[in-house]
Amino acid sequence: MHIHNVGLDHRSAPIGLLERLAVPPGRTQEALERLTGHPAVEEAVLLATCNRLEAFVATERHSEATCHVVEAFAGLAGVPEHDVWGSVAIRRETEAVAHLFRVACGLESMAVGEEQIVAQVRAALRAAQDAGTSGAVLTELMENALRVSKRARTETRVGQAGVSLVHAALDAADDVLGGLRGRTALLIGTGTIGSLAARLLRDKGAGEIHVTSRTHAKAVRIAAEVGGAAVTADGWPAVLERCDLVVSSTGAQGHVLDAERMRVARKETGHAPLVALDLAMPRDIDPLCGDVDGVTLVDIERLGRLLARRGRPDDVGRAGGIVTEQAAAFLARRMESTVKPLIVALRSRAGEVVDQELARLAGRLPGLGESERAETVAAVDRIVGKLLHTPIVRAKELAGTPDGRLYLEALTRLFDLDVSEANA
Repeated sequence: MHIHNVGLDHRSAPIGLLERLAVPPGRTQEALERLTGHPAVEEAVLLATCNRLEAFVATERHSEATCHVVEAFAGLAGVPEHDVWGSVAIRRETEAVAHLFRVACGLESMAVGEEQIVAQVRAALRAAQDAGTSGAVLTELMENALRVSKRARTETRVGQAGVSLVHAALDAADDVLGGLRGRTALLIGTGTIGSLAARLLRDKGAGEIHVTSRTHAKAVRIAAEVGGAAVTADGWPAVLERCDLVVSSTGAQGHVLDAERMRVARKETGHAPLVALDLAMPRDIDPLCGDVDGVTLVDIERLGRLLARRGRPDDVGRAGGIVTEQAAAFLARRMESTVKPLIVALRSRAGEVVDQELARLAGRLPGLGESERAETVAAVDRIVGKLLHTPIVRAKELAGTPDGRLYLEALTRLFDLDVSEANA
């Protein structure tokens, strides 16, 4: 079974397309069921974050699997398939494994080294397991990615480079407002991002922290943790009239804050400076809010540009080395598990042929003595052993190369081997 990756992220696709393709948490199971709804896809894990949508699949039919994943992405979002094809990245086996390991280490994130991606990879695996779409191949892959991430963050300082997009976004707000201490903030949404933003604002000395959520009980809990106040859906527009900072991360379909509401609220303040951080995908805040006097809008797209201008941490190279080493080790283990049953099957096939020929010889030469018979058997065994030695050694050597699986498949077909029996 091959590991295959089909995905889009902030490097390969425009933010507008990622926004349209975003899969909200409530549709994850539907997406997974759709991905595995084709015979070419044996297993599937979906990694959907604010700046990436990637499917990792186990398949024996790369082309069919790729076409199906693209079709599934487009169908779930209701966008033309050619839009997805224009930005999609396709990776097979070696590239797919290394890419996932880099993603888990935060090396492919907007904020290099961010920690939030670890929880997202873990959640992606858990969702696939709950949906029954992750089997032995992808479960082992994802668990190894998490182990590699832990090692990279333990042995290097890459994790200190950018804990999350939330840190970077609040840094941007800090620059605009001249500090966050004493500022009044409104948090819309209490998921992972909203919860982290609440804690960071408390640590930065923010004044009033107002929290609103679709689930009011969750807003109450988060507000209590940071000494803030929960606000109902009807009440938060009033807070907008006097706050300095808005952080929105609901994952809702459609804008939760439109330009007209922002315009009315800021007019009441005399257009005092306000920073609106839109960390949702699809976007929560109408882009036209950025045109309102006094409002500075920072969304995922702008945040990506800000982060691109930052220097890369020194330990990125070391973390990348760990990824390369561990990806090679993982692939070697996979190849070894594949080549062992093939060698067993090859030796078994050779043994069957030897036994058949020796039985035929015994029938044709019934008067052959025991010593002659034993010498004949030994000679045949030596000949077969020498003939098999080179293919077996080469199979082990080639199994660890990028095209190793192709060689093993060729050997299997040339000798018409039944590897399933060797695995039994």
